[in-house]
Amino acid sequence: MKTIKVWDLFVRVFHWSLVAAVITQLATAEEFKTLHARVGYGIIVLLILRIAWGFAGARHARFADFIYPPAEICAYLKGLLQRRPRHYVGHNPAGGAMVCALLLCLSLTTLTGLLTYGAEGKGPLAFQNMNLATRAWADTDNHDEEDRRGFHDQERGLQGPGGMDGARGKAHFWKEIHETLVNIIIFLASLHICGVIASSYLHKENLILAMITGTKKTE
Repeated sequence: MKTIKVWDLFVRVFHWSLVAAVITQLATAEEFKTLHARVGYGIIVLLILRIAWGFAGARHARFADFIYPPAEICAYLKGLLQRRPRHYVGHNPAGGAMVCALLLCLSLTTLTGLLTYGAEGKGPLAFQNMNLATRAWADTDNHDEEDRRGFHDQERGLQGPGGMDGARGKAHFWKEIHETLVNIIIFLASLHICGVIASSYLHKENLILAMITGTKKTE
């Protein structure tokens, strides 16, 4: 047996930082919304860096190293069920597919989180109210009174009960999608943990420890 370097420092820091961030998000979803939003911004940064590292990083961190055709993924899963899975130095086909699925779901989750936050009038995607436009109209003298009155009528409609209901409706819509994606992530993460345990047992290697030290033992 020899020890080889598999996971570089960035992949390891990304992995455990993302684990900590997701756990924090689950714990702060309802009670600590400001912290929840800030950690969400951190997850966005992590995802952007990981996707970039998937093209420019070390060998086993690149997407080209662990994206396999469906036939090979099915063959690996079949071998896993038969307790004779093929060994891979980096991510196995099932693990690679799980990485891609989690990155996609996390990206969609952060996007819907931003849209929910924006519908509540917060964050970078906050829906603009009509106050700035009102001031612009007030400073302009080349509009007739009828147009000005029509604009203010529109403004009052947007800021009245109907407008507020519309904003709440949008927030609720994106929040429902956001929460559904969170449930999908929990399901995928559970499968991922089961796969790591099964692969560690059948390959006789500690994959969790490998993601800490960055090394694996192989023949």
